[in-house]
Amino acid sequence: MKKFYSLNYLSDEFYKKYSSKNYPEIEHKASRPYLVMLVKIDSNTFAIPFRTNIRHRYCYKFKQSNRDTQTVTGLDYTKAVIVNSINFIGDKATIDNKEFVELNNKYFFILKQFKKYVDGYRDFVNGKLNQYENKRYQFSTLKYFHSELNL
Repeated sequence: MKKFYSLNYLSDEFYKKYSSKNYPEIEHKASRPYLVMLVKIDSNTFAIPFRTNIRHRYCYKFKQSNRDTQTVTGLDYTKAVIVNSINFIGDKATIDNKEFVELNNKYFFILKQFKKYVDGYRDFVNGKLNQYENKRYQFSTLKYFHSELNL
């Protein structure tokens, strides 16, 4: 199986459509664009954001990094968005070299974890999860993309 992903920023057009007023769970900071990993799953292109200071387990946490941070860095599945329009994808981006190597080495693991998260979200929407399992989707941005997920 071939690895396919790209590292980009989300475009200004994306943030115009998904404003913080109407979509509060989507990450918005005017002073800093969000770097995302784009992956295609089925017919959707998902943008999984890189985050610092991740405090939950619904993510991939990097073990290696050159960044000068005392917090946990990783890919946050709970804040993933769907960007099927090319207009929502901004400039190319780069990441820390150690994180890049780890991302390439763990790509299939990350993809499997993320697919499991999305499948779990579908179960959440369809009422198939218990009260404890529901908590992992409480702040998920996937709730804004039900039509793309065929929910």
